[in-house]
Amino acid sequence: MTLTILIIIFALALVLCLVETFLIPGFGVCGVLSAVCALIGLGATFGMYGAMVGTIATAVVLLLGGLLLYWVMHSKRIKRLSLDATIDSSVATAEQAQVKVGDKGTALTRLALVGTARLGTVEVEVRSASGFLDEGTPVVVTKVNGGEIYVSKE
Repeated sequence: MTLTILIIIFALALVLCLVETFLIPGFGVCGVLSAVCALIGLGATFGMYGAMVGTIATAVVLLLGGLLLYWVMHSKRIKRLSLDATIDSSVATAEQAQVKVGDKGTALTRLALVGTARLGTVEVEVRSASGFLDEGTPVVVTKVNGGEIYVSKE
């Protein structure tokens, strides 16, 4: 291998890395081929020119890779691809949203950890915080976490 072929291999690694970063993002074929080209180039550099030149080439590749990573992470393209929206919705139904900690009710089904209870005027799916509860057992709400309502025996 000549110096020209080594330069071509390293240039190909850089081009494939840029293609992977900007055209087809994700860890796919171009990213793997880029890493393979860089490793082949470094291996050939060590084999042809010795440890000193190989170490310098490795340092240059790591430095350029770090600079490329820094540049990509601070580019506007990454900001356009990233999600900026905040999610302010909830999975809780209107009935579940009415339930508050301390509300009392009755288990309508056997709470084998999950079942249905009537809390006030609403029927909702609840989770037992105190093991299995039989149908008709008086319950009290101990925790509300979004759409999950935890009850225990009153």
